[in-house]
Amino acid sequence: MPLSVHTQSILRLITALANSDLEGETIATQADVRTFALAHDFSPPVHITADDVPGLQSLRHRIRAVFADVDGPADARAADLANALLQETHALPQLQRHDGWGWHLHAVPNEAGIAVRTAADIAIALADAVIDEEVSRIGRCAADDCGALFVDLSRNRSKRFCDRGNCANRTHVAAYRARLTP
Repeated sequence: MPLSVHTQSILRLITALANSDLEGETIATQADVRTFALAHDFSPPVHITADDVPGLQSLRHRIRAVFADVDGPADARAADLANALLQETHALPQLQRHDGWGWHLHAVPNEAGIAVRTAADIAIALADAVIDEEVSRIGRCAADDCGALFVDLSRNRSKRFCDRGNCANRTHVAAYRARLTP
């Protein structure tokens, strides 16, 4: 079963949040939180609270912990995180349709802070991914010198590298050069 457009969007948000400090902290101020929220199409009102910066940073750490073990299945860890986030955010999902989006779930009111809204959205998306057996669409970059997460929405699930730093090209060039040396 294909993932909904909304779930795909939140999976992209998950990887963006997980990678948000790989090249320096990008969520350090409330202005950074607003930029993050607007970049990920949060519907108005975008309410920023004092807890959003540490909340998003903590959420980032928790996401990385779920996908840190590239060899083992992340389904159970993703389900555990989804359940914890649903409890912590006191989620009460309701169907919404707005701003060109089809029907999708909002788990908390739009007036909640961005960290709470992000956590609730991530919980719903992870729950969908676990139920649909699609958690493997989130992976770690195969480049030895990169720890970024990516979301693979391709039909054949063949993505191995992130889109951040030319990792695929660097890895392939290094392999080619290694084959040339006697």
